[in-house]
Amino acid sequence: MNRYRQKLTILSFTIVVILVLLWLIKGFNLSWVEVKKDYAEITINFLLPMEQAGFEQYIKWLGEVPYENNVDYSVTWIKPEVVSIKVKETSLIKGKKVKMLIENAPTKWQGICKSEEVHIAFKAPIHILSPQNDFLISSSNSFEVQFSTPMNATQINKFLQCDATFYIKPYIVTATNGKQYTDLTRFVFTPKSPLENGKRYVLSFKAGMPSHTGTLLDEDQVFVLQVDQKPSITKTYPAKQDKWIGLYPRLTLESKDAIVKATVMIANDKINGILTDAHHAYFLLQDRLKPETTYEAIFQTQVASGEISEPETVQFTTTTLKQNRLWLEVVCSQNTVVYCYQGEKKIKTMVCSLGEGKYAPPLGTYYLQGKADVYEDAVHKEGANFWIKISDEYGFQGYIRDAYWNILTSASKSLGARTKRRNIILSDEDAKWLYENLPDNTMIIIRN
Repeated sequence: MNRYRQKLTILSFTIVVILVLLWLIKGFNLSWVEVKKDYAEITINFLLPMEQAGFEQYIKWLGEVPYENNVDYSVTWIKPEVVSIKVKETSLIKGKKVKMLIENAPTKWQGICKSEEVHIAFKAPIHILSPQNDFLISSSNSFEVQFSTPMNATQINKFLQCDATFYIKPYIVTATNGKQYTDLTRFVFTPKSPLENGKRYVLSFKAGMPSHTGTLLDEDQVFVLQVDQKPSITKTYPAKQDKWIGLYPRLTLESKDAIVKATVMIANDKINGILTDAHHAYFLLQDRLKPETTYEAIFQTQVASGEISEPETVQFTTTTLKQNRLWLEVVCSQNTVVYCYQGEKKIKTMVCSLGEGKYAPPLGTYYLQGKADVYEDAVHKEGANFWIKISDEYGFQGYIRDAYWNILTSASKSLGARTKRRNIILSDEDAKWLYENLPDNTMIIIRN
């Protein structure tokens, strides 16, 4: 009985040892990496003979930034159980960390597969790709410095010499899958305090600055930053202390310098300007202003470097609305209408048709410039009764009529729709009322 138990114990121990050995053989490999100047060589001893055909399909490459895994590799079998894999980087950015995964590659032993994980830290010289010398920057905005290889983010400040100090953070990239990754080749430099306009700053990265994989900068690298001058605003409308400004003015500015952006702050609303050229912009208000009210408008411009002008503060006062004064408001919404006011009281609402696209009347404040019994459109061989002029190109008119002075059926039935005509089209009844009741210089607001 004791001899039987002894044999059973030995058998159990042997089975356990065999299982442990099989587990070790399955899960254990010998691997090492040699990083050369232009490539890295990985050698793996799987301890078991491998199935060599189709081996590449079990290899995966993962970079620090998953969307950029540009490597090329070749596989050479030294022995049935030993493989050599030569890998090199093919992207512009060199010196990254890469992980190679081999997942469940089959061996010659039935049912046993091998897996391995190898980390590679490529080496590459350090160069500054951008910016170039005399790069134009703003006094307070951030700018980007790009290196030829991923850098050690915690060490850059220690190896930087400059008259100014900066907050330095790696650039964050959002991939197509929505995830964010850190790009250690690009760093955002933000001045800790505003730089001096017009001054040149020398940035020097000192020798010994380490990359992400341990390569050291072999010599000082220097480039010069040129801080831009502040742009200046030469003219605004309204101007300072202007009075009798309409209730929906088209605010404008003129800049001495070529600009890429313009803003105005008025009545707690910040409005982005619409650039008509590199030196001019206009602004469309969110709503009409109150009569007999003093407003403060703060204009600013921005040039290509990111430099922002000093605020140009303008105070102006809107026009009065006497109790019996007539004025119009044209609302260019989905339902286009004309409102007639007497003082601040709305006395009449009229449906109208407005031009669309290039025919749409510009928004702003206008004043009635004259009237005529009829309007003639020689281009379209059309006309209308009751012409009320508000600019050289736009005005109010009655129904569109043909050359024989018949009302176009389509015009009368589609009142309220958009047209391919510049004028604001009303019914004959409403156009006649305006013609008979509005005096010259009547204020006319056209707004969204």
